[in-house]
Parts: sequence; C-alpha cells; structure tokens
Amino acid sequence: MPANAQSGTPQGAVFLSYASQDAEAARRICGALRQAGVEVWFDQSELRGGDAWDRNIRKQIRECALFVPIISEATQSRAEGYFRLEWKLAVDRSHLLADDHPFLFPIVIGDVAEATARVPDKFREVQWTRLRLDETPAEVAGRVARLLGGSALEPRRPGSSSPAGRAIPAKAWRPPAWLLWAAAVIAVLIAIIELRPRRSPEEIARLVSMAQSIAEKSDSAGSAGPPAAATPQSDARQLAQRAHDLFGALDADRNDFALASDLLKKAMDEDGDDAEVWAAQSQLNSWYVLRGFEVTDGRKEAARAAAERAVRLDPRSFEARLAHALMGGDDVAWLRESEPTLRQLHNERPNDKRVLRALSNAIDRQGRTDEATALLDESAALPGGDPLALYNKSLELLWAGRIAEADKTLRASQAQAPFSGSRLMSAWYAMTLHGDLAGARAILSQMPVATLQEDRGCIFAYYIYECQRDQDAALACLRAVPRDWINDSWYRGPKGLLVGDAMKLAGRPEAAAVEWRAALSLVEGRLAADGNNPSLMYNRAHLLADMGERDEADRQLSAALQLSGVDAAGKTPMSVPAIEVCALLGRRIEAIRQITFRLHEPNHAIHFTAAVLRLDPRWDSLRSEPAFAELLATEDALEKGPGWRD
Repeated sequence: MPANAQSGTPQGAVFLSYASQDAEAARRICGALRQAGVEVWFDQSELRGGDAWDRNIRKQIRECALFVPIISEATQSRAEGYFRLEWKLAVDRSHLLADDHPFLFPIVIGDVAEATARVPDKFREVQWTRLRLDETPAEVAGRVARLLGGSALEPRRPGSSSPAGRAIPAKAWRPPAWLLWAAAVIAVLIAIIELRPRRSPEEIARLVSMAQSIAEKSDSAGSAGPPAAATPQSDARQLAQRAHDLFGALDADRNDFALASDLLKKAMDEDGDDAEVWAAQSQLNSWYVLRGFEVTDGRKEAARAAAERAVRLDPRSFEARLAHALMGGDDVAWLRESEPTLRQLHNERPNDKRVLRALSNAIDRQGRTDEATALLDESAALPGGDPLALYNKSLELLWAGRIAEADKTLRASQAQAPFSGSRLMSAWYAMTLHGDLAGARAILSQMPVATLQEDRGCIFAYYIYECQRDQDAALACLRAVPRDWINDSWYRGPKGLLVGDAMKLAGRPEAAAVEWRAALSLVEGRLAADGNNPSLMYNRAHLLADMGERDEADRQLSAALQLSGVDAAGKTPMSVPAIEVCALLGRRIEAIRQITFRLHEPNHAIHFTAAVLRLDPRWDSLRSEPAFAELLATEDALEKGPGWRD
C-alpha cells in the first residue's frame, strides 16, 4: 500500500510499500510527517480497489524517485498480497534504470533474515536498512542521507550487477536537498515508531529538525537547502486532489469520473467552504461535457455555479480561476472572453500543461491555428512530455485541413505515451486518410472494451465496420453501449437510427423499421422540449426518409436548413447530416454539389476524403452518378500530390 508524496510532483515522490498488517506503522509515519509539515499521499478511504485505483498506484510507482518496501514478519507470512504486485512493478521499473541510480531502498522491521526473506532477487542487490535497538534515530537518518547523497555508498552484496568490492562513484547521482531531507525524516520517524512509539509532538519536532540538519550537511555541493515545509493539506483538499488525478488521467473513463464525483462529495462533506474543492467540482463538470460523457444543460450549469462559488470564496485561487475559464466549454464567445484569464494563469505558472492546452484551445477556436499549436508544442516539450498536447495539436491541424501534419503529430503523441484516445484516432486516420480498413480494425481489436462503449469509440468503430460491410460487428458495437442517445461531434442522435441503418444494409428491413420507429419517438420527445434544434430536426428528417415518408422528411429538412441559415438556392454549404438526408431522399446531384462545397472548407475536408467517398455506405446511392466519379478522381489526385501525406 502506498504512502507517497502527492501526485503531480515528478521525480520527488517517495513510495512506501507495505503489507496491510503494517498499516498502523505506516499510518503513524504519515501522521508524524504531516505534523512536521511534509505532504503525504495516504489512502485511508474505503474506495480501494478497482481499475482506477490500480492505475493510480501504477502511475505513482512509475513516477516516484525512491521505492521503499517495508519487509516484516507480515510480508514473510503472506504468499499473496497487493504489496507483492507493487514490488514487482518497482523491480520492473528498476530494470530501466542505471545500476548506480538509487531507486530500491528496502527497510526491514523486526527479525527477518535476509537470506530467507520472501522478496524479489532485485531487492538483494542493494543495501538494506535494518532498524535495530542499538541504533539511534540520528544514526539511521545519517545512513539514509549518506546513501541517497552518494557520499559513502556501501558496496552491493554478492549477486549484484556491480563487480564485487567495487564502490559506486560518489557523484553518480545526486538528488536535490529536499529529497535528502524527506528521506532522512522518513527514516527518523520509522525509528521513532520502532523504538519509542509514544514520543511527544515536541520530541518528534526536535528529531525532525535533527534529520533536516543531517540532510543539509550531506548536501555539501552548495545546494540552497530544502524548501520551506509545505502546509499540510486538509482531508478535503486531499480528496479533491485524488479526484483531479482520476478525471485528469490520460485514459480516464466514465467510471473514473463517477469515482471522482464520489470523492468530491466526501470533500464537500469535509469542508463545503473550500474554494479548491468547489474548483475541482466545476472542472469535473466541465470535463463531463468536454469528454462527451454527459453533454447536458444540467452539467454545464453545475460547472458554472461551482466555478462562480469557488471564485467568490477565493478570488485569488489559481484553480478557481482556471475552473471559471473552462466552464464555458467550447463556446467561441466564452473562449474569447476567457483568453485573458488563461494568459494570466499561464504567466503565473508557465509550465502548467492544463493551462497551455486550455489556452491553445481558446486561441484555436478563434481561428489562430499557428499560435495555438505553438502553445501545444511548448507543453509537449516540458519535462515528461505531454502526449495529450500533441493529440490536441493533431486535432487542431486536422480541422485546419493540414492533414499530413495532423497524421504526423498523432504518431508523435503515441511515441510519447500511447493512450486510448490517440489509439482510437489512429484507427480513424487509418481508415479516413489511408483507406486501410484492415489496419483500422486491428487497432480496434486492441482497444479496451470501456473505450469502445463510450460515444467516440462506438461511433468510430461503427463507421469502420460499416465501411468493411461487416454489419454484425457494427451492430455488436452499438448494442454494447448502455445508452439510447449518442453525443459526439461525429454523430449526435439516437442510437436506434444507426442500428436501423445497419439492419437495413444487413437485409433485415422489418427489424430496421422497428428500430427507426423507436428512435423517432425519442427524437420527437426531445423536439417537444426544444422545437427549433436543427440537429434534432435533421435526425427526424433522416428517420422519416429511412421509413419512406419522403414528403414529410423533405419538409422537415427544409425547415432545418432554414433554421441553420442555408439559403433556398443551395449556395450555402450544408452540414454533413443534411447531406445524408439529401442522399436518402434521392437528391443526388444536390448532395454531390454540397460535398464539393465542403471539400473546399478545411474543417470539413476530413469528412470527405477519397477513402471515405470510396468506402462509406452513406454515399452508395451517389456512386452511379458521373459527377461523383469525377469528384472522386479529383480528390484522389489531390491526395496523391505533394504535401497532403508524408
């Protein structure tokens, strides 16, 4: 189990791994560290377990600076336990590190013989620290400081990868002074627990001071010394931070968001007047909308109300101001208004990747693509990289019509750290940019089920299977989604419309009609509350056309076009859903003309690449027209020219 420095402090965390029977000792360490002003991440909630928690543990081990396994009689007696997985993950990471880079630092509590200890062999290659009754806390702290400082490292034991008797160079690795101090404090407090667990707070403070002094002396290279002790975080803020870690993770899914919501409810119970907690609540609601998990007016209003509450509670709070800037989602007017706030936040924290991405989005939505992508390059170049920044850059370039650059940038994102979103987009690029259906399907086969049950994953998989004419696979991916409405920028509407279309192509018209009627009922229910919504009107026109009610479908399409600002002469470009309805109604020449219009707009070219025009069943009815063949030939020639692809 972990008790490490908070997530978000790369190369500075100490991960303490222990068996559950030793939890009380770990809890005392945690309490004493917090009393001394050291921030400690310590999970005492009942929300342990599950994929989200497991991912968080793996992330901490992957990013920590020092892994400290506690070896005890409890670890000896247990053949199975989560701590053994932690040990394995740490050993796996150690194989990537240089032999002279301190990472594993085992500590033995109690009478456990090293020769018979049930530990990974890699643990035996490094010097162990054993807490004995004849050692004083100062001696233990001194040993920790010397070992971490590299000033007098003891030789490895037989069986290590270093030659026998060879000392590791003193300057091989030198951590910052604050890490030396933190490690010394940990060692002192462990000794406190083992030797005299009832020491008073005054004695603890004195010993912490002694440990700090030892660490500072060890750092003889002229460091400025450890930073001022951080203010201990309240329980509410720790819960809020854990929520942030969940919904801000690269591969966060709907379950992670639900768990983050539960944590924030607990944080509100702890302290309902903390601006940081309200800011986290607002950001969570904003991301529900931005990720497409719940695109509702209720979520948008919740994001707004929480952000305004956070700013009222603490107008200077960084997180509150960031939440306020994010609460408008992708609304262009709001993004224009929030740009100055985001610039100020960027000035305060130039290396905050969230701010760089948000500022880039605000600028890009105002049409300043080069300026926006430069900010994402800045974020990607920060220590540790930022694959999400490169992913966002790929999308910004895609919507700017810079297809080859978008494709290249997505590959760079995956090279930094592949995650579900980038892999899913790579499947989409494989189909739409390269016509590689087999490659696209191979990528889908490796995706987590949870990703394909989200709206974006479902829609991409559905269209890829449809283009392969695999109706069974298309239907299976739709039925796996436990919702009857899909909200994604590629498709917004009832799931039943797509199910019916797939059944029609599979030669099951009666079953298709049942799905269409149910979907039409859903659409009309929403139209009753929002009668002038063009998107819903296009859904209704599509379903009516599917069901053969052509006159009513035509009237509905005309009304939707008028509300969308499309002129009667058809000189204004239609949306993709409107073009689909035209094709369904047999207005083929009009549909082809509209596709041609859209190909001249950079942000719509991706919908009508040569591969899409050739493969997508939505355009089957147009392929007999000479004008469509001419359009396809022109697009083929364009995409084979210089600059479109690498």
